[in-house]
Amino acid sequence: MARKYWAGLDVGVETTSICVVNDFGEIIREAVCPTSVKSIHEQIRFLKRRRSAEVAIESGAGMYLARGLRTLGYAIVMYESRQLSGFLRVRRIKTDAGDAFGIAQAGRIGANLVSKVHLKSLECQSLSARLRMRRHLIASRTRAVNLLCRQLEQFGGRVCIPARSPAFAAAVEAELRTLFGRTAPPLAADFRRLLAQCLEMVAQEKALTLELTRVAKSSELCRRFMEIPGVGPICALTFYAAVGEPDRFRKNADIGCYFGLTPKLHQSGLVRRSGRISKMGNKEARTMLIAASTHFMRVNSETRILAWAKQLELRRGRRKSRVALARKLASVMLAMWKKGERYCPHPLESAA
Repeated sequence: MARKYWAGLDVGVETTSICVVNDFGEIIREAVCPTSVKSIHEQIRFLKRRRSAEVAIESGAGMYLARGLRTLGYAIVMYESRQLSGFLRVRRIKTDAGDAFGIAQAGRIGANLVSKVHLKSLECQSLSARLRMRRHLIASRTRAVNLLCRQLEQFGGRVCIPARSPAFAAAVEAELRTLFGRTAPPLAADFRRLLAQCLEMVAQEKALTLELTRVAKSSELCRRFMEIPGVGPICALTFYAAVGEPDRFRKNADIGCYFGLTPKLHQSGLVRRSGRISKMGNKEARTMLIAASTHFMRVNSETRILAWAKQLELRRGRRKSRVALARKLASVMLAMWKKGERYCPHPLESAA
């Protein structure tokens, strides 16, 4: 019977520690090499001659290494970083070589205990990066605008116009002239520099949003997603980038658990209690789906999904119904993706 081998990679910024173990947990090879696909391949190339060999790696910064090694023919398994950290914490002494050994052991004995992470395609990873940049711009713009407005209020000024409005700059300038007159003290100059930064971030955010909207409208799949009430271009792209490959979900209902929209279960003896949702999946996709469900509830139409959501709201409350509807919309979007179908609202029989 052929033995199986597991290689654990502890990826660092400059160097990567490698540890290869067999099915008895014995160390076959240990090495330290520069963090590059070529260098790692030179250290573990003997594994390519063995069909029953896997390379285990932590999710995060090593995704480009995993993608490169998979291109070379290695069987790559990525583990969720938080759960893998708990697995490695059993060892009292932390070293890079010890972490590489622990990652290899996680592949050998902890494959069913530590959650695996899907390796995204380069297209989905690039799209996720652009969406993350947009979220960062929105957060930075919000903080800068709040700082500007709150500091103006300290001197008696007030700006009630949104930052994305074309009249925002004129309103701030009017407040500065009212507070400080026609002179230009150092404080007014600082306010104007902060205003310029706000306007620049608003312009960058608008340009990136327009480009992402163009990408969504150019995708046939995203256009079908956007037929669902409440699902806009950003929501469709976020769902597409988070899922990547729809066929890896055996059941459509599994997508709710993947995005952390299902309740946690605590069972011990005679106690069985369902808690809040796990929130273990993609936070951005979960937020977008809940926002889409909130808009969906405001649609004036008689459909089966909407009737079900409104009945659930009467029984369980507004917040739980929104989460349940978000889980339902995720299942619908995944089914549309798998079957290649368009959105069908399924009207009620009484309304037909």
